[in-house]
Amino acid sequence: MNTHKLSCLWLGGTCFLLWIMVMLGGVTRLTHAGLSIVEWQPLTGILPPLNDQAWQKLFQLYQQYPEYQKVHSHMGLNDFKFIFWLEYAHRLLGRLIGFFFVIPLLVLWRHLSASFKKRSIVALVLGLLQGCVGWYMVKSGLVKDPVVSPYRLTLHLSLAFFLYGWIFWMLLDQVYGPYPTKNITKQKPYLIVCGIQILAMVYGGLVAGHKAGLFYNTFPFMEGQWLPSEWAFYTPLWLNFVKNGATVQWLHRTLALTSCIAVLVCWIFRYQHTNKKWLTAWLTTSLMQVCLGVLTLLYQVPVVLGVAHQGCAILVLTTGLTVLHSTSCKTIAFRASFKSFNLRYL
Repeated sequence: MNTHKLSCLWLGGTCFLLWIMVMLGGVTRLTHAGLSIVEWQPLTGILPPLNDQAWQKLFQLYQQYPEYQKVHSHMGLNDFKFIFWLEYAHRLLGRLIGFFFVIPLLVLWRHLSASFKKRSIVALVLGLLQGCVGWYMVKSGLVKDPVVSPYRLTLHLSLAFFLYGWIFWMLLDQVYGPYPTKNITKQKPYLIVCGIQILAMVYGGLVAGHKAGLFYNTFPFMEGQWLPSEWAFYTPLWLNFVKNGATVQWLHRTLALTSCIAVLVCWIFRYQHTNKKWLTAWLTTSLMQVCLGVLTLLYQVPVVLGVAHQGCAILVLTTGLTVLHSTSCKTIAFRASFKSFNLRYL
C-alpha cells in the first residue's frame, strides 16, 4: 500500500474516531456522567480503578462534590461505576485519537509536504486544546451549582466540530486534490449554507448547555407561537441570544430549518452543476437532522435521540464540506477514485 492510500486511511480513520467521540460526548452529557471523574490526570488517568479500594477512594472523592450531594445522593457504588465508565471511555477515546493521529504522522513525516506538516501540527494543537477545554468545561460543574457552564459546553462542542472539519478538509485535499482558493467566490451559495449550518450547530451547543430542549416541546409552533413571548426577557437585548433558553431554542430551530431549505434550493437550481450523489447526500443528511431534532424535542431529549441528533450533525458537516470542496476543484473530477491520485499532493 502506497503512502497516499495510507494517509487517506489515517485521516479517514481519525475522522471516524472523532465522530464516535462526539456521540460518546453526547452520551456522557445526557446521562449526567460528565462530572463523575473530578480530577484531570492526562497521563496517570489512563489507568482505571483496578481494585475495590481504588473504587471506594474515587467514590468517596465524588461524594465530596455538589453533584453527588444535590443530584445523586441516592447513588451507590455500582451506580457510580456506570457513570464513571462512560466518562472514562470518553476521556480514553480522546487519548487514543491522539495516539492514532500522532503515530502515523511520525511514520509518514518525511514523505509529507511542508504545507501538510503545518496543517497536521495545527490539528495536533487543536486536539490538545480540545482536551484542555473539556476539563475547563467539567471544572465549571464542580462548584456550588453542579451544572457545567453552557458557554464552556458550547465551546467544547464547537471546537470538536472545528477539529473534525479541519482534518476532514485535509482528507478532501488528499482525495480530490488541493482546494483552489481562487475559485472560492464562485461558491458563495454553498459557503453561505455551510455557514448557516455551522451556526445552527453552535446554537445546538447552547440549547444543550441551557437544557433548552426540555421546554417548548412542540413543533412547529412554540406553545402556539412562532416566537416565544419571553424572547426579549433579558436586558440588554443581545443577552437573549446567548442566555435566554427560549430565544436560543428558537434560533436553533430557525437556523436549522433555514439551512435545510437552502440546501433544497441548491439541490434544485444547481443540481446539474455539481456531483449529484454528494449534493443529494447533503440534502438527505440535512433532512435527517431536522427530523431527528424535531423528534428529540417532542420526546423531551431521550438519550438515544439526543445522541443521534448530535452524531448526525457530523454527517451534515461531512456532506456539506464535501460538496463545497468538490464543486470548487477544477483539476479533479468528482467521480474519480482513490487510485487516480499520486504522491504529488503529499
